[in-house]
Order: sequence, then structure tokens, then C-alpha cells
Amino acid sequence: MNENEAIFMTDPPPEGYTESGYLIVSVFTARGAIPIGNAIVSISYDIQGAASPYAVLTTDKSGRTPKIALPAPPRGLSLSPSNGGSEKPTVPFSRYNIEVNREGYYPAVNIGLQIFSGITAIQNVNIIPISEPLPTEYYKDNAVYTDEIGVQNL
Repeated sequence: MNENEAIFMTDPPPEGYTESGYLIVSVFTARGAIPIGNAIVSISYDIQGAASPYAVLTTDKSGRTPKIALPAPPRGLSLSPSNGGSEKPTVPFSRYNIEVNREGYYPAVNIGLQIFSGITAIQNVNIIPISEPLPTEYYKDNAVYTDEIGVQNL
């Protein structure tokens, strides 16, 4: 995959997500000191705790993905978050999860990123190097998870 390309999944956006917000993911190690190029960033919708794949991107040599448009609910919902019994979104943002993978590093998972219509979010992800090569199945089960406020659950 070219670093300026995104692979989009075929699932349609959730109902009511009629506008777009934007996301750039920056991947680093050493607490932000060293950018990580060629990291695979998988983005999925977070709908009531269930993940639905949306897109896959690759970071460039500066550790950044291209800016990607993500479906979001209308900006007007921020003025009246009550849905009045409707099944449409009741919050003014959409939630996404991202998973970052790069050979030689533990995977990192950020859960519940909030994307607002018309706004570009920049999500910094710090990945931790693995001191010894481990089997591929180990990486998937030992990801570093981060919730929406950035607290790592180790």
C-alpha cells in the first residue's frame, strides 16, 4: 500500500452520519521523539462498543497518515443533543477506534476517538518497541489499549 493511499471497507456509514470530520494519526516511539514510518493504521467505527472496519492507512516517513474524511453526525446536534425518540445519533460526534501495527513494535489500540463534523482531529500514538522478536499471534493478544482520554491500560 502506498503511504498516500487509504483502503476503504465496504460497510456504509451509520445512519444519520451525513457530514464529515477529519483525522490525522501521528505514530511515534520514544515518547514522541522518533516518528515511525510504514506503520499500518486501521480505523473502525465504534458503534455501541462494536467495531466495524472503515479504512486502513499507512504512515509516511514523518510518522503521519494522510488526512482522512470520516462520517460524522450533523454539527447541529451540538445545539440540541436530545434525539426526541429518533434512532439517529444523539451526540454531536462519531466514535472511532484505531489500531496501529508495525513490525518490531507492540500494537497500540485507541478506543473511542471523537470525531466532530468539520473538525480535524490529530491523534498521537506512541508505540513501544519489542526487545525480542515474538510470534505474530503474540502481538494481537498483547496490544497496548488507550481509552478516549489517553490513559493507558497496561
